[in-house]
Amino acid sequence: MANDYISPAMKNRELLETGGKPAPGDLIFVQGFVNTLDIEKGQDEIGDIRSLKSWLMQHGLLTRSTPIKVSDLKAALLFREALRRLLAINNGGKANEVSLKTLNRLAARCELAVIFGSDGSARLEPSGKGIFKALGHLLAAAIEAVGDGRWTRLKICCMDNCRWAFYDGSKNRSGRWCAMSVCGSRDKAREYRKRRAGHV
Repeated sequence: MANDYISPAMKNRELLETGGKPAPGDLIFVQGFVNTLDIEKGQDEIGDIRSLKSWLMQHGLLTRSTPIKVSDLKAALLFREALRRLLAINNGGKANEVSLKTLNRLAARCELAVIFGSDGSARLEPSGKGIFKALGHLLAAAIEAVGDGRWTRLKICCMDNCRWAFYDGSKNRSGRWCAMSVCGSRDKAREYRKRRAGHV
């Protein structure tokens, strides 16, 4: 229903009011990238070449001189939705084999390399070109989060008409919704209506 719609800005405010937190470190870029699509309203922040380039530049993932083609836009959107399905696993969802194959195929084009620092540290750096270098930075942030345990806290809201990426800061990692006061309330109300309907 239209009057149930919660804008991304409102949703972010609700998250802050209910103790929700953005993903820490560079993982926030992965969260933000997935959330460029507002499923509820059907609005896409990176739905065309110009807006994709603008978003990547604003987040320091692409230079102004880097060209973006239609095929790059398609790759970025495939990458985003494959990430969304991957994050759903962290909230009890099942792996989607098609999405995994897509993500692995695109990841290979990012050409991540291990770079060692003079202090003995190591990090992943993308050596791919153009859009795949930008996506590679997101991929490197995801892999780093897998290694230190943060990844399993980045989840997709279990409401099908939301699917917003949120960072579960609960002690037992039991969060299911992006915000209890928004999607949590909706989900509980929906289940209540189902129970009522079953008793009629």
